[in-house]
Amino acid sequence: MTYSKPEAKPIMTKATLSSNVLKIPLEQDLLDYAAYIRVKDAAEEVQNTSSLRGLVLVINSQGDNLGDMGDVPGEYVHRIPKGDHGAGPIIQQDALNALWTCMKPTAAFLGEKVGGSSIDLASFCDTRVASDSTILQDDRITLGQTASTGITYLLPRLIGLSQAMRLLLMGGSFNADALLNLQFVHEIVPDCNWQSRIEAMCDEISKMPTRAYEVHKMQVLPQLDISHDAAMIHSLGIRQTHVIKDRQEGIQAWRERRAPRFTGE
Repeated sequence: MTYSKPEAKPIMTKATLSSNVLKIPLEQDLLDYAAYIRVKDAAEEVQNTSSLRGLVLVINSQGDNLGDMGDVPGEYVHRIPKGDHGAGPIIQQDALNALWTCMKPTAAFLGEKVGGSSIDLASFCDTRVASDSTILQDDRITLGQTASTGITYLLPRLIGLSQAMRLLLMGGSFNADALLNLQFVHEIVPDCNWQSRIEAMCDEISKMPTRAYEVHKMQVLPQLDISHDAAMIHSLGIRQTHVIKDRQEGIQAWRERRAPRFTGE
């Protein structure tokens, strides 16, 4: 029997701004290069724009459109490896790297279906939220495909080597409860509260001391691959070279027994 993925539905391209948080819908059956470019551009915009406090991806996709990824942007034409094994995922890697290096809050909301490279996009966000109906399944191995986007580095660190091997090598399927048990997602939201929870998350991010968040994240990610002693020195260096203006507001709010009013600076 020949396997074929369904044709991609029209892409939802409109990014929206909610409480100074950029929200990107990835709610198409299959992803193409344009979708990855949107994620890359959004992550870089959030990182480089002081008024933006974070990024939220709303993901409901089965992964890459193996039949037609769309036109390759001009700046990538000379970079993508060719060959019988197919085009290299340089554009996908750039989008994930942009998420990885965005030091402001990033969150992924997982819809009914999350598969293939959509799992990678969710994994590279800081926080993941599932709906009651979420089913996550990686079918790349069953199609003779490889995941060459960096997920083989990150997923074992998120859910452990054994479960990562099960998902990547066996095409495992996980419902929302299983994802929560694996600690891949941090929360399950009833379908009826889906949109309201997305907006609430945006509001929560907008009120966070996102500069302090950034300084924490600058420590956590590089320290995944260094020794404890080196991590201690690295943390001290980060602390001494990055000012958090919100720190004074946090102290003052604590003294006055009130909610802090952070600016993200």
